[in-house]
Amino acid sequence: MTVPQPPRVALVLVSHSRALAEATAVLARQMTGDTVAIAIAAGSGPDGGELGTDATAIVDAVTAVDGPAGTVVLMDLGSALLSADLARDLLDPEVAARVTLTAAPFVEGAVAAAALAGTGAPREAVAREARAALGPKAEHLGEAAATAAVSPGAPSPADAVADQASADHGRTVGTAEAVIRDPAGLHARPAARLVALAAGFSASVTLADLTRGTGPAPLTSMVALARLGVRAGDRLRVAASGPDAEAAVAALAAAIESFTGTGDTPPPLNPKEVTPSGRAIPVTPGVALGPLVRLDRALPDVPERRTDDPAGETARLAAAIATARTMLGVAGRGGTAGDILAVQGALLDDPAIVGRAEALIGTERRDAASAWRAAVAEAAAAYGALDDPYLKAREADVRDIGRAVLRLLVGAAPAGAEGLRPGGPPAVLVVDDLAPSEAAQLDPATVLGVIDRRGGPTSHAAILLRAAGIPAVAGAAALVPAAGGTLAALDGTTGEVWIDPDAATQATLAGRRTAFASARPAAPGERRIRLGDGVEIALWANVSGAADARAARAAGAAGVGLLRTEMLFLDRLDPPSEDEQVAALRAILGVFAGCPVVVRLLDAGGDKPIPYLAMSAEANPYLGVRGIRLLLDRPELLEAQIRAVLIAGHGHDVRIMLPMVTEADELVRTRAALERVQAALAAAGTPHAWPVPLGIMVEVPASALTAARLAAHADFFSIGTNDLTQYTLAAERGHPDLGRFADAAHPAVLRLIAEVVAAGAAADRPVSVCGEAAADPQVARLLVGLGVRTLSMGAASLAGVFRALSAADVPALEAGARAALAAETPEAARAAIAEAAET
Repeated sequence: MTVPQPPRVALVLVSHSRALAEATAVLARQMTGDTVAIAIAAGSGPDGGELGTDATAIVDAVTAVDGPAGTVVLMDLGSALLSADLARDLLDPEVAARVTLTAAPFVEGAVAAAALAGTGAPREAVAREARAALGPKAEHLGEAAATAAVSPGAPSPADAVADQASADHGRTVGTAEAVIRDPAGLHARPAARLVALAAGFSASVTLADLTRGTGPAPLTSMVALARLGVRAGDRLRVAASGPDAEAAVAALAAAIESFTGTGDTPPPLNPKEVTPSGRAIPVTPGVALGPLVRLDRALPDVPERRTDDPAGETARLAAAIATARTMLGVAGRGGTAGDILAVQGALLDDPAIVGRAEALIGTERRDAASAWRAAVAEAAAAYGALDDPYLKAREADVRDIGRAVLRLLVGAAPAGAEGLRPGGPPAVLVVDDLAPSEAAQLDPATVLGVIDRRGGPTSHAAILLRAAGIPAVAGAAALVPAAGGTLAALDGTTGEVWIDPDAATQATLAGRRTAFASARPAAPGERRIRLGDGVEIALWANVSGAADARAARAAGAAGVGLLRTEMLFLDRLDPPSEDEQVAALRAILGVFAGCPVVVRLLDAGGDKPIPYLAMSAEANPYLGVRGIRLLLDRPELLEAQIRAVLIAGHGHDVRIMLPMVTEADELVRTRAALERVQAALAAAGTPHAWPVPLGIMVEVPASALTAARLAAHADFFSIGTNDLTQYTLAAERGHPDLGRFADAAHPAVLRLIAEVVAAGAAADRPVSVCGEAAADPQVARLLVGLGVRTLSMGAASLAGVFRALSAADVPALEAGARAALAAETPEAARAAIAEAAET
């Protein structure tokens, strides 16, 4: 009898050089043979022969080796990290959650990781082994002490620093430690969230980096946090004193642990550290050609003046900051722009900037304008002096809010680009170091492209340009003069820039633009498969925000089968307002105008705790008060979200789905709430969507077994195979020792799916699948054989499933599905459908 082997962690090697990656893979396989899956994503260009890295190639590599044990990704140079970070954001969130990026040395780390992965060790242990791979070499060369000093988990001088700081205050009553897992370390957005979270407590809170021996720094200043130089994997200590110190350190430590870099904000693409001669740095792919316009930020001189009324100047500064906050749109923005502009909101409150300006007004009697200018210059210089490219790029954020406030203080007009007025002709914008607030206002319908003379690909402005899909390049100062020019062109893929190109070049660029457009993935709605026997299969997308929605639209999704709304509620001090929810939902619905969008109501609990909801501690939160159970216990939360969906859904094909439904009464009570909200909106004359279908996510075995009864109350079913599998097989998904029970192709799970499909057909209720199984081409065939006609998945999986199903023969798949239902193991079920697909 063969003993089943535990699933093994897979490796992905990301290198600028394909030759290096292939040689490293050969070396690593010397340790493991074929027991560990190793994929390569290396080089750029059609055959990988050029130096560089490609995020889409990394997505393909991870997808190819993904399994229940997860994947460890090793990278050779800094820009490879940025490509890998972007790739993780492009992956389906369920897959991305099983991916660990490690700062391990490339060759030594790959060998060490492969050796340990071959034993069946869990992913984090494999990643630790890879990071420690330089230990023997360092010890041999007498560098062990230096290595140990910076190793996560090793004693650090910061212990003594933090302890001394606590002793000096004599009143610290709470400490906690946490490891930051965000590949970018404590960069601006998570730092802003920590500052905001700390502000909600009465305690005085500090943060120290125990790994690097820096700090403690007060959790009131982003600038002070930036000076800590926190990197991925660092061990941090939170210390607090005051009335609610224990609650503060617990919440902040949990927040630090939650920073993984997988939110709905697109991470930076890889900056090409050495660009070809005569080219800028690619930021956003695409070709742009049009009239050249320049952003005018001219500020009048700000002489250093003295004041006899420091209180009056301090009040004037406060008023200017408040006005700038409104003008920058810091509040009320959702998605990528809201996340980034929240950083600027934190900077506008940062005592390292505001407090410094107030001090200069009070002690040196400077006027508000000159004091603010000096404080901003100091803070910007602090960021600019850092080595980390993510933190260094925050210098632009500081200067951005500095300019906005300074313009108000000196009475200057807002910055603008002549030629980019509303209703004007589209143009190419040339700018020196585009600011985030400026990028957030750019309209792709008006701005054909952006040539940034100073900026870089890791800036927040670059992230916003990519999110908006505006072709852009950066670092183009040597190619673009500071003045002059009437026509501009750029290729955001190659970094090429032209000023006043001749007619022949313009014709070539027009051809490139056409080729780029035709090479893009399928247009919205094209992911529909009409098979020879008249059966139509629709491929929809799972999304968490506007960035996901744009990626899914570009990949050709015919609709949204799962819009996860919990991302609106995480990393906050309080629930989002209805207006915030409406704005975020409208942004996503607008991307899929005319297409069906299924909005899942808040699925809190289990692996998605939300601290401000004050949820009770549970021995097993996966089997506790989560999903619809929580919402029905908090009717104000439920009805607020329903109102937001109905208002945002006006004019759209929007549908509401309930998570974690177990019995019909939950549907009945929710429908009553839905009808109450609709009646109130109608009475108030508020435009809203109606009627709106109300369906359930089938993820509890009980709902699958009673689907025929639930069909009397539900308008549709969507099967969440992730939870349905873990509940059916009594194995927590992601458990390192239970990977063999994480396969939705298990006959027990397939039988439950068949029950739901049959119940849906009998009651004329649509049945879709939105779980991870839909993204598995082999299981997708099984699902179609069982009668499922709509599959929803991450954007990155659409093309593969489309190819797997395009030539399918439905009768053959139905026969394969029947054989799979009679199988004894997931492997046998997969073999049955594979054999059927080949006939």
